Amino acid sequence: MESKAKLLGHAIHPMLIVFPLGLLVMSLVFDVVQLLTGNTELSVAAFWAIAGGILGGLAAAVFGFWDWLAIPSGTRAKAVGLWHGGGNVMVVVLFALSWWLRSGSADRVPGTGAFVLSLVAVGLGAVTGWLGGELVERLGVGVDHGAHLDAPNSLSGKPAAGRS
Repeated sequence: MESKAKLLGHAIHPMLIVFPLGLLVMSLVFDVVQLLTGNTELSVAAFWAIAGGILGGLAAAVFGFWDWLAIPSGTRAKAVGLWHGGGNVMVVVLFALSWWLRSGSADRVPGTGAFVLSLVAVGLGAVTGWLGGELVERLGVGVDHGAHLDAPNSLSGKPAAGRS
């Protein structure tokens, strides 16, 4: 099932997910290194990485939701997509709570609650990321109908199914 939201022939949702994924995971890495070293500059980096990750996650969600609406009802893909999207909304909510808890601190050092929220969110994100892979790799969501190893470039204007 081909993606409905495309830019230059490629699905937008998978292009956008790399930003929140990287930022939110790195925020947890920054927190762990800060806890090990005491370097509070890393807490500031984590705080802003979370802010960027939340914004990026919301942008990716818009296009993921658009694609999900096009999946036929009653299919396994529709159900997996619901769990994928709903889980990722929870990831963003958990990080938003973690970010909010940090915002009251001048040095942005996370308390136990903020750290645990981030840790749980990254764990949940691993599960929802696997579900996203299941949608694409196993169920073919977002894949061009005629995809094959010698398909023409997406900018060529030729359909993927047309072998020349």
